[in-house]
Amino acid sequence: MKAFMKKPTLSIITINFNNNNGLLQTLESIKSQTYKDYEHIIIDAGSTDGSENTIRNYSKETSHLTYWVSEKDKGIYDGMNKGIKQAKGEYLYFLNSGDCLQNDILKDIPFDGTQYIYGDMVLIEQRGKRERIAPDYPSLIFFFYDSLSHQACFIHHSLFTEKLYNTRYKIISDWAHSVESIIIKNCSYRHIPHIIAECDGSGISSNYTNVQAERIKWFQENFSKQLYSTLIDTLEYNKSMFSNIIPILNRSRKFQKRVYKLVKFLLKVHLLLTKKSKYKNDKNSILYHPFPFR
Repeated sequence: MKAFMKKPTLSIITINFNNNNGLLQTLESIKSQTYKDYEHIIIDAGSTDGSENTIRNYSKETSHLTYWVSEKDKGIYDGMNKGIKQAKGEYLYFLNSGDCLQNDILKDIPFDGTQYIYGDMVLIEQRGKRERIAPDYPSLIFFFYDSLSHQACFIHHSLFTEKLYNTRYKIISDWAHSVESIIIKNCSYRHIPHIIAECDGSGISSNYTNVQAERIKWFQENFSKQLYSTLIDTLEYNKSMFSNIIPILNRSRKFQKRVYKLVKFLLKVHLLLTKKSKYKNDKNSILYHPFPFR
């Protein structure tokens, strides 16, 4: 561990387990940044592939590595929580082994006190690279089928004061934290139109059916039956009525903003009228398939 002279603006947290090649690439992308007001924390889960030696060598090269450990843990979110507990920065950023910052991107991030600052990312898949462009207004309907990639999010430390990542979930705890922060707690947020990172698209979260099953489980555990039914009714209505016209209109930012406000209003009204759930956990239903207007 190394002492940091002052509290940094940014804490970069990297989780690694037996991915030494990916870790090397991640470290190179961080070292290439001209932005220097950051600390780096590495949580290794007891790797046996040379990762520990890589971390030791890296610690000799930079004063930004303020904490690292190599020990067994209970999974990726347990590792992330370990990093959060050590972080001193105003903002937290999770860049795991194999994920790489784009160019000199950190100098362009406006750390202005907004609680959730997020950008876009590039996924590396077998068929090539694919951009994931985040919405300016991430509504509840967006979160039902999609997520803000943690590799593109700069999260204010205050949002972790009362609650860390839920280790009961294996895939969606960072997604759940976004929903709780932006939708439930109504934190401040801002989309910046920059590609933040390039990431491996073949990880555990690439299995959409498994991801969606965990999301639905979270909604059912955290929403009342009435509110959950309202959400599903709205999704079904959107699917049946607007599948042709929405993709065209949705190109307008002004339209996105108006729809965001309209959907929030409809959810509130429908909540008052809905008395019972009409939909079951059928994996052939709309619940387990991507929203048609993405």
